[in-house]
Amino acid sequence: MRLGSRIKTQLTQALHLLPALKLVWQSSPKWTAVRAITLIFQGVLPLVSLFLLKLIIDQIAQSITVLNRNAAFDRALFLLLLLGGVMLVTSAFTTLSEVVSTAQTQRVTDYMQELLHSKSIAADLEYYENAQYYDTLQRAQQEAPFRPNQILTRVAQILQNGISLVGILGLLLSLYWGLAGVLLVAAMPALWVRLRFSKVLYQWQRKRTALNRQAMYLGVMLVHDQYAKEVRLFNLGQLFRERFRNIRAQIYQETLHITIRKAIASLCAESFAKVLTIGIFYLYCL
Repeated sequence: MRLGSRIKTQLTQALHLLPALKLVWQSSPKWTAVRAITLIFQGVLPLVSLFLLKLIIDQIAQSITVLNRNAAFDRALFLLLLLGGVMLVTSAFTTLSEVVSTAQTQRVTDYMQELLHSKSIAADLEYYENAQYYDTLQRAQQEAPFRPNQILTRVAQILQNGISLVGILGLLLSLYWGLAGVLLVAAMPALWVRLRFSKVLYQWQRKRTALNRQAMYLGVMLVHDQYAKEVRLFNLGQLFRERFRNIRAQIYQETLHITIRKAIASLCAESFAKVLTIGIFYLYCL
């Protein structure tokens, strides 16, 4: 029952990504379409290279035992040239992906800034006297320019790795069906760690929005010319510096604590995966 509830919660959280992806599409539909195409090729081409490499190794091993070694060598050379062509195409798509990603990131950033400005202008004046509204505005100012594109990048990486994973699982299933299941089990702890600490970091950022905003205010008053006279007149410089330093120290300690916990959990998950993988390969080779 508890497992079903947690799965339902994860699916609900995943659906929350759809509005961000919709914003990305609205900001640059052409670049998004091109990126989707490059994503498919980047997921498929490594599998083609891996398959060609397998054929080359098989052909070289076969050439040792056959009488007509020249013909076998010619076939291996043809496969090698084909592999080189695939690698060149892969490099071309990698370069194209970088160009598309840069262009799309700029388009998304500009679109989100324009959207944020329009919403700020349309908001009633009473919202600017509401601390909760300012917390929301602060998060929007910090996250809106890059977060939707970052979500798209993560989703693209998941899809690209998913395409490669399906192909590799198919290859492993053809060799030894139990190996694919063991590798899948080995990857589950690392996936859990990423999901768990993404949620922890998100909740911490929401909790500390007001504290970050307070530090921002103190920093602005210390360096902005608009407040320079008052800060010196009332001798507030040292007080603001100490408060700013204390807030940043608290944020630093909490961030470091979360990072260390995530690093330890990731190390344990990766160690488990490596030990399990090496163990199953050892048993397979016996």
